[in-house]
Amino acid sequence: MLALTLFGGMLVLMLLGVPVVFAIGLAAVLGTVVIGASAPWIIIPSSMINGMDSFPLLAIPFFILAGELMNRGGIAERLIAFANSLVSHIRGGLGHATVVSNTMLAMDTGSALAQVAAIGRIMVPAMERRGYPRDYATALTCAASLIGPIIPPSITMVIYAVAAGTSIGGLFLAGVVPGILIATSLMAYVYLRARLRGEQAAHKFSVCEVLARGKDAVLALLMPFIILGGIFAGVMTPTESAAVAVFYALLAGILMFRKLKLKDLYESLLNTGIVTSFIMLIVGAARIFSDLLASEAVPQQLIASLIHLTSNPYLLLLLVNLLLLVVGALMDTTAAIIILTPVLLPVVTTAGIDPMLFGVIMCINLVIGMATPPVGVALYLASEIGKVKLDRLIVAIWPMLLVLIGVLFLITYVPALPLALPRYFGY
Repeated sequence: MLALTLFGGMLVLMLLGVPVVFAIGLAAVLGTVVIGASAPWIIIPSSMINGMDSFPLLAIPFFILAGELMNRGGIAERLIAFANSLVSHIRGGLGHATVVSNTMLAMDTGSALAQVAAIGRIMVPAMERRGYPRDYATALTCAASLIGPIIPPSITMVIYAVAAGTSIGGLFLAGVVPGILIATSLMAYVYLRARLRGEQAAHKFSVCEVLARGKDAVLALLMPFIILGGIFAGVMTPTESAAVAVFYALLAGILMFRKLKLKDLYESLLNTGIVTSFIMLIVGAARIFSDLLASEAVPQQLIASLIHLTSNPYLLLLLVNLLLLVVGALMDTTAAIIILTPVLLPVVTTAGIDPMLFGVIMCINLVIGMATPPVGVALYLASEIGKVKLDRLIVAIWPMLLVLIGVLFLITYVPALPLALPRYFGY
């Protein structure tokens, strides 16, 4: 009864157009009434504060700010030019450059929306000038931007790690191989499409151009090595490394590239505050959900139900993947992680599935939802950036989403792929 009240109430409120954070909060208030809580107005703020009172969550505003500063400091343009010099000699060259530049920028921002905004404004017009359909260019930019929340440093992974109580560094490592697989799979799709359409390479490969563009982009390429190197060497925590990333982005933007102005700094801080406040409100409101579900032993009931349905871990993973794909299309990624992790994690661990593997599976599922209607925020932003109607964009992006789902199932059933690096480094 409680689970039905919480999830049903939230879904109804979201369908009525209530913002997700208020839909979660109001549904949680309704849940406290259903269970007959003696002091709901004490339980609710207490749960919210407990949910937000976490040192690792401080990494989120720092990574968001670092991404803002990198984008405004001229990093994106240099990475795109470098990516173009590396792959423009292959069939579908600008398409490959879009994927590669998204992969590189992912190591600096950890955000799909930041990448759609930064790369879409440059690559969509450039691809259109080379004769690519605008809807295809926009769809590819949107699909490739989903690498951002998978490859470290990933804000999505930080949120899951906090919710699951697992290692952020281990999850960062677990996202490396899936991110590379998604990038190479999208490039394979771009190549096959170009070959079927008879497209030829736009440029010849030039070592001199690669070296010149690489020299311009070296400061941007060093950033992920500083962040991840500090974490895995034990010198910094993920939160401290995020603060170092902000400092590095400031130095690069002001002293090296000389593009960051006071106005850019102000707007970066403002955007960071807005996005962080939204995320933290969701984290706090979703914690009420988790506490209420735990108080009524809902996770234990779900475990018993699913184990009664099947004890086969492969079939269980299939059911969980299908559930998360649907949830990702209907809910905000942050809210879904905070609400569903305490419910589903005990289920999969009971079946012998590694929590780190499940974290990667959950994050990829929900990130795919960012590019699927009706709540696909990356899809809507790409439609706005690319000036393409939503219906045309959905038609153009669905083959790319199938590619991503294919990678998802490969990772699900070949766990050695995402877990190889965490195991090697002892996580």
